[in-house]
Amino acid sequence: MPIVTISLMRGRDPEKIQDMIRGVSRAIADALDDAPIETVRVMVHEMEDHQYGVGGVAIAEVKAERARRAAGEAS
Repeated sequence: MPIVTISLMRGRDPEKIQDMIRGVSRAIADALDDAPIETVRVMVHEMEDHQYGVGGVAIAEVKAERARRAAGEAS
């Protein structure tokens, strides 16, 4: 029984997450010829900005910096 764990930032449309689960399940079943799709388990964990970081910096700060840079480039 294949088990897939996916971590995402919170805020995506539930239908999009369901589409992703379907696609990932199909991909796993196709890649593992002996794994019927009914046996594939996909767990999605949604995280808040304060629960994730990049390079030691909270993702909220990373996003803010990216927005500042983008605003500066647009000027």
